[in-house]
Amino acid sequence: MALRAGLISGVFGLVIIVLVTVAVGRSQINTETITAIFSRAHLLPMLLSLFIMSIAFLFLGLRWQALFPPPHKPSGVGLSVILCAGLLLNSALPGPVGEFGAAWFAHKRYRAPLGMTLAAGLGARIIGMIMAASAALVCWALADLPIPDGYETTIQATAILVGLLGAGLAAAVVLPGLLARIATLTIGRFKKLSKVHALVTEVTDALTALRTYGISSFLRCVAWSAVAHCCVLLGILIAAWSLGASPSIPGLLFTYATTTAAVIVMFALPGSQVGWDAIFLTLLTTTAGLAMSDALAVAIVVRIQQLCIMVAGALALSWLARTNEEAHV
Repeated sequence: MALRAGLISGVFGLVIIVLVTVAVGRSQINTETITAIFSRAHLLPMLLSLFIMSIAFLFLGLRWQALFPPPHKPSGVGLSVILCAGLLLNSALPGPVGEFGAAWFAHKRYRAPLGMTLAAGLGARIIGMIMAASAALVCWALADLPIPDGYETTIQATAILVGLLGAGLAAAVVLPGLLARIATLTIGRFKKLSKVHALVTEVTDALTALRTYGISSFLRCVAWSAVAHCCVLLGILIAAWSLGASPSIPGLLFTYATTTAAVIVMFALPGSQVGWDAIFLTLLTTTAGLAMSDALAVAIVVRIQQLCIMVAGALALSWLARTNEEAHV
């Protein structure tokens, strides 16, 4: 069921992106344009881009592993497989189900306390988003982005909002108790939001646990996160080159970093990657200097890579379910 829902969500998002793009940019996109894109595409570099983007999950597993305190040190490869399953769950179900599902699978697979696996997973994910938000803000402030006339204010507002998001996430890691008190004074007053309040409380409890870890764990987490981000960014850049496009590298960095940081506000809906694609496609045309047709082609390649990871996630779910059953025999 999770595989079917995740793949349907992913394919639906791809169709929506194509239809909206054609509707908005129909003066630029026609049969000749699409044919020209495919005719200039180079298969081997495109396959290389898919491979580089996919191996980022290995480094995401090592990022997660870095925040496990001794004596619990699960396999980084095993955690990367679990993250593939988590991506499938996030694509199929509303809310950050994948984060909690991944923590539960790691708890069962490696016999680590559930609170520990949740704290390490959430901490690693938040650190990754803080780094993305910081990169987007720095890139906007220092780089000369090829922003079309009329979009300067919109991109400026986007950069500021992403910077504030990064600051908020950093505050949540450093001062989780303050976040818990704010949640109690706000959403905690409404019975209809009791589930949301309980979720925030669970997250802040997990983040509080991270404060007992050593600084070296956080530094390793940051290092692996940087490697993973670089893999995805390099993969997207190679994908663009394989299609004959020449994006602005600072603009591509801003695009990727902004969309990665913005994932946190899309968790409330199933198929949150649809929103990721929409922002990604828009920023490719407004900050990376790509024509709408080239941006669409790059977005499709990235979507194909995500669908491949979802298939890997389905295989991971099957493996995890089987190993859990064997553990109970």
